[in-house]
Amino acid sequence: MRRFLPKISVYRLGHLILDGTIAWLAGTLAFWLRFEGSLPPEYRAMALWLPLLAIPSRLLVQSGFGLYQQIWRLFGIKDTIMVVCAVSVYSLLLLAVTDLALPLRVPIGVVALDWSFCLMEMVAMRYARRWSMRRSKYSAYSYRLPQSERRRVLLIGAGIAGGQLVQEIRQNRQLNLEIVGFVDDDQTKIGRRVEGIKVLGKTSECVAIANHHEADEVFICMPSARASQIRKLVNLLRGTPLKLKVLPSQAELLRDRSLAPQVRDIQIQDILGRAEIHLDFERSFSRGVPSARAQVRDRVVLVTGAGGTIGAEICRQLAPLQPRQLLLLGRGENSIFNIDQELRRRFPDLALTPLIADIRHRLRLQHLFTTYQPELIFHAAAHKHVPLMEGNPTEALENNAIATAQLAQLAAQCGVTTFVAISTDKAVDPCNFMGLSKRLAELFVRANADDSATRFLVVRFGNVLGSRGSVVPIFKDQIARGGPVTVTDRRVSRYFMTTPEASQLVIQSLAVGESGQTLILDMGDPVNIYDLAEQMIHLAGFHPEVEIPIAVTGLRPGEKLHEALIATSETTIPTTHPQILAVQSLSPSRDWSQQTLAQLTAAIDQATEPTQLWAIAQNCVRQFEVNPDLTPE
Repeated sequence: MRRFLPKISVYRLGHLILDGTIAWLAGTLAFWLRFEGSLPPEYRAMALWLPLLAIPSRLLVQSGFGLYQQIWRLFGIKDTIMVVCAVSVYSLLLLAVTDLALPLRVPIGVVALDWSFCLMEMVAMRYARRWSMRRSKYSAYSYRLPQSERRRVLLIGAGIAGGQLVQEIRQNRQLNLEIVGFVDDDQTKIGRRVEGIKVLGKTSECVAIANHHEADEVFICMPSARASQIRKLVNLLRGTPLKLKVLPSQAELLRDRSLAPQVRDIQIQDILGRAEIHLDFERSFSRGVPSARAQVRDRVVLVTGAGGTIGAEICRQLAPLQPRQLLLLGRGENSIFNIDQELRRRFPDLALTPLIADIRHRLRLQHLFTTYQPELIFHAAAHKHVPLMEGNPTEALENNAIATAQLAQLAAQCGVTTFVAISTDKAVDPCNFMGLSKRLAELFVRANADDSATRFLVVRFGNVLGSRGSVVPIFKDQIARGGPVTVTDRRVSRYFMTTPEASQLVIQSLAVGESGQTLILDMGDPVNIYDLAEQMIHLAGFHPEVEIPIAVTGLRPGEKLHEALIATSETTIPTTHPQILAVQSLSPSRDWSQQTLAQLTAAIDQATEPTQLWAIAQNCVRQFEVNPDLTPE
């Protein structure tokens, strides 16, 4: 630490010398200008000693205001206000002291000029230091590319974000960007200037304006832009060589951070057709029901499948809610290791316990429940790939259905407060083993809700953007390899949500759901997959069917044309949360659950043929839907 002290003292000494020089110069100039260079005899002595006295006096007052704890290269608005206060207080003290203690009062004109000169010079000196640091930071890059080789950019949105972006592009020459102008739909801005850059026309004219000014890229400088607006711009730039980029949404932007480095390529979630939903863990939505944060804080929380896309994101969302202990359970050691290391870096004070276990091993789970006594369980572990489960139906039923039933039973026996199971829209009127296994899992969980102190909830959602095996990363990989992009049918549609949305819904269910309920998020309209493929090809800078072909391969075994979030036998009712709905349907009985579990286990143990196994499992569901009090035949 000592070796840094001389360096700090030298900087502060330099600041004191500069401010002392300014104090003397300002006082001397004030007398000279006030009397136009001809000092009356009675003021000549004062004009000599008062500027000299101002050196220690001003420095003392300014030290009291903390001016010499400021970092000049980071000088900003708040620092300017402190300089104004310090300079003003000294001037007021000067007037008061000389009026009371001296026979000859300092002229108010001299004090006013002295105040003006000091303030202007001190602020200018500090901003000059900040400006010189920025210039020196990027000077190594200022000569790298001639103007003709810089990327020319047209900005959409002549607002605050656009103005800030202009400032940062000018300061950061490393970006090698040249702004050609703005476009904006506000008619009152057209023809006017923002940060010296002219607003050239309306957004609908951006292609013509970009071509006229030879722009290479278009930046959307509207953090509040809706998905429909971004889709419209993507369609507008189709067939042009212009590259479209966007500032992050307001939720993504960090205050006091540069905007230019945050400009990114358009992402598929930007154009899905609805705004991303952000749920509030701090809020209680029902009288007598604590908020999600209150229910997680100081509790032992277990997440199964913690290494998967959804399980890992649930852990990331839970960590800031301060659980007493977070148990990360999964079968794959590498994925559990990765999420464990990530959370330890980001939340060093959080008590984390990685657990390697298979949810099908009941004795292992019993031991873990006895040892750690979890109070909340988020069950995300599951087999999710439809085609793979069609070829391995016993794995789907054993891992997704039977293991979930055993886990729910253990939760009830061990006094778990709340058990939340994650389901999928493929469980709705299922036509494949993966969906059927998840439908059975839903029913097994809900069957434990009656006469149990544990609250059992099911959360159902659609496809998760970016999750392993989902269509978006598959399309990205196919585009990167030059195509073709494969779509099973031109009419196929799916519901989509982002990984944070899905994970937040799971956690928010704590503050909304009643035991035995199935909850879904209001997900807007489904997305046509063929259109999605075209949009992604455009976003990658290619032309569909010209540079990147789209191949229609036909529906795979067990695949639907359209997914739904509620079954034909179900209806939805509102919950206390405006964006979460509860599915209203029949409740299964414990007898049905026990009989079905025994029948499925026996069928799997006997290595039943897939077609017969499907008939048995489907018959169990149909028997329940006809009469929930009947046990399977």
